[in-house]
Amino acid sequence: MQTWLLYSLLCLLLWGLWGFALKIAYQNLSWIQTYFLSSLASFTLMLIIILYHRMKLPTMNTATIAAIIAGIFGGAGYLFFVKALEQGKASIVIPLTALYPAITAIIAFIVLREKISIYQGIGILLAIAASILLSMKWFIRV
Repeated sequence: MQTWLLYSLLCLLLWGLWGFALKIAYQNLSWIQTYFLSSLASFTLMLIIILYHRMKLPTMNTATIAAIIAGIFGGAGYLFFVKALEQGKASIVIPLTALYPAITAIIAFIVLREKISIYQGIGILLAIAASILLSMKWFIRV
């Protein structure tokens, strides 16, 4: 098995467990307590990795600014994810928010001029259709 595939499968498994653990946490914690504790755990893991690899701080350039902006976007997205999961069903919130790569692909196509194959385009359209279908119960009472 190729390393990237193993990492992808481990990510899939751990993120699946992550969403489930967050939903369990809401049984006795507020959204802000859950957000704080889960972010603290992620930060602690990051510190362990940095210390293990003895990482030096990078110089400030376009790449470091992009990484900081990515962290802000990711953190803000996680905040809204936590709020959505607090109020919504995990079976809807998690698949809906997991469609974010479609947004990345569309932006990369427009801004970076990355090519999208016909199959990738169909996949993006299906992802958009999936988000509509997942959201319909909230917009149309069935």
